Amino acid sequence: MNDRWTRSKITPQDILQQKKETDNNTKTTCRYLREESVNGEAAAVYSTHTETEDDKVDVQVWISKIKGLPLREELDVDVGGKLGKSHSSMRYEYGNVQPPRL
Repeated sequence: MNDRWTRSKITPQDILQQKKETDNNTKTTCRYLREESVNGEAAAVYSTHTETEDDKVDVQVWISKIKGLPLREELDVDVGGKLGKSHSSMRYEYGNVQPPRL
């Protein structure tokens, strides 16, 4: 955060508990779409569609065939009503990443 490593206050157990609670009220599908290149790197493209009683989320993600890491992501959220729809596009770069010094 702000070019500095910070320790998350959320524990892995918190994330698992939240996932268990939302899984009961969520309908999600995931499927492989195709292979594409992202900045010259081979990637598998997957799509997910998630629906809850509050929103619908569609995601396309490009996963590196070599490193297994996400390279790109397109996210569309529809919450309906006045808040409507949003679109986000993300690009992931992994150069010069180093863990914090302890």
